[in-house]
Amino acid sequence: MSKDSNFFGEPVYSQVLKLLDREKITQISRETPGSEAYVKRFDGYRHLVVMLFGILKHFDSLRELEIGMKAEAHKLRHLGMDYLVRLSTLAEANIRRPQEYFAKVYSYLLEKYAKFLADSRPPKSHKGQTHEPKDWEKLLYMMDSTTITLFDNILKGVGRHPKSGKKKGGMKVHTIMKYHVGLPMVVQLTSAAKHDHYLLKEVHLPKGSNLAIDRAYIDMAQFQRLTEEDVCYVTKMKAYLLKIEMLQTAIVGIMKENHYQHNFCL
Repeated sequence: MSKDSNFFGEPVYSQVLKLLDREKITQISRETPGSEAYVKRFDGYRHLVVMLFGILKHFDSLRELEIGMKAEAHKLRHLGMDYLVRLSTLAEANIRRPQEYFAKVYSYLLEKYAKFLADSRPPKSHKGQTHEPKDWEKLLYMMDSTTITLFDNILKGVGRHPKSGKKKGGMKVHTIMKYHVGLPMVVQLTSAAKHDHYLLKEVHLPKGSNLAIDRAYIDMAQFQRLTEEDVCYVTKMKAYLLKIEMLQTAIVGIMKENHYQHNFCL
């Protein structure tokens, strides 16, 4: 059987882009304040396509991204691009276009394709056992953060100065993940010096939700807010959560235990 040496296939990236609704993403960009201001050609959809191309290619800089796009110039029509993006245009767009636009696109795609995501707990029965998520699992959220080490002149460092006098800077990634989905629902980037409970102040979960956090997020004012919003949280105890006051008088000595009353899950 003869083989055709002139086979023209569709790039994998082009097939991935078919999962994106261009009209919907363009609408999201137009509805986001400042996203389409002073834009001539490089709109929100093209910006998303270019940035995804750089991520999939593991590029480390905008210069690499520009060179990579030039190397694939003959395939740009598969990506819906009709021109090469300049480095200056891309850098300006990254500064000007608000991050809320990309956050809204992520939320839209997650809501649309969540049921198709691979998961270690399939909804169908397996060997006679059901793996359908329970009601409490659907309402369980997990919050945590991690630090990415960078140079101190880029972002403020965290911790005390070592004996050498040198201290590295870093970036902290704050994340909220929904248990049964297995993907981040909220991601925020700050300097590593930012305290973990920063994100706790910004989060408003649905009524009846359960939130799992570690000791770094202990904040009595925020715990009170979560209690008022009917959000149950699970965390580790710190010594000062149980305050014991010794009250002594001239007649009798009284020991009184004052417990902070909060909506803990046991």
